[in-house]
Amino acid sequence: MAGHELIERHLRTLAERLPDPVVDELADGLLASYDDQMERLGDPDAAAQAALADFGDADTVTAAFIRASPARQAAITLLVAGPIVGLGWGATLVTANGWTSAIPLPLRLALGLLLGSVVLMLVTALREQRHYRTVRLAALGGAATVAVVDTLMLGMVVTLVPPPSLLLLVALSGSVARIMLAVRAVPTLITRL
Repeated sequence: MAGHELIERHLRTLAERLPDPVVDELADGLLASYDDQMERLGDPDAAAQAALADFGDADTVTAAFIRASPARQAAITLLVAGPIVGLGWGATLVTANGWTSAIPLPLRLALGLLLGSVVLMLVTALREQRHYRTVRLAALGGAATVAVVDTLMLGMVVTLVPPPSLLLLVALSGSVARIMLAVRAVPTLITRL
């Protein structure tokens, strides 16, 4: 298959943004389209432009792969679960006078910073449109940090042993479910494209 500078430039741009196996597959399709256009049009420049017009610009192609990525789906799931679990813990702390507990200030600050970093990473994974690797790494960091935050919350509950309540059971169940979501997402984020 013969190539063209416009095609090669397009593939280089995609290679900066997408995983290599995806770019290899896209290259096959784009080069086949170029060859078909070359047979039809006979002019290399016109054939390259026609193939690229059919294929789509790099931003559109990249955004489509990112929207369908497992990393973005994991980020959406964890972002949706966050406020639900947070409300469960908030209601539990308010009704059990948890605000007056013996949780040291540095631990509360660390938990707040971890929660803030989780939100930042997951929002980055959700909003990024140009770099697949950034989405994957942000979602992976967010999932790992979610697991740490929820494990800390479970550890504090075990340590402080608040009076049992339905709200506490809901909060504990929410944290366990979110840990399972995060742990389930991590292998996919590490091994998938």
